[in-house]
Amino acid sequence: MKKIFLLVIMVSLAACSTMQPPRYSISVDNVQALKEYENVSLMVSDFTQSTPFNSSCRLMGPIEPADGLTFPEFIGKAFNDELKMAGIYSETGTKISGDITKVDFSSTSGLTNGFWDISIVLKSSNGNSIAASNKYTFKSGFDAITACNATADALSPAVHDLIQSAVTNPEFKKLL
Repeated sequence: MKKIFLLVIMVSLAACSTMQPPRYSISVDNVQALKEYENVSLMVSDFTQSTPFNSSCRLMGPIEPADGLTFPEFIGKAFNDELKMAGIYSETGTKISGDITKVDFSSTSGLTNGFWDISIVLKSSNGNSIAASNKYTFKSGFDAITACNATADALSPAVHDLIQSAVTNPEFKKLL
């Protein structure tokens, strides 16, 4: 009986890991695209998530952004970091809010591949809005530990590409 109890405890504890992606790092391509708007000042003021999200990765546990941020906070901070690096961030400028309308991932697409699929809507304080989306694919791995860690690591590049799809959209300037 003790062995069964010990086995149950060990299995329960094994499935309690939280995978955290690294902190977001600036994308040179996004900064270059944003520098096109050098006479503009703006900030992402608020991000929400109107879609449910299951952060569980296999039986390993959840994938959660670094520093205790939620997914909306992570994406909003990433946008603002890009704006700051491009020199166009200002708390007194145009306010852009965002809503995550889709966030999904897989660590088992095609058995050893994975993806992040994220869609957002950006709305400006001037009343205009645009939608942006990105499906970022990557190699994940066969076993759960490797695959879930690869999935967590792929969140930042997925957000890089999401931001790029927004700021290079010809409609983006309507938000400014």
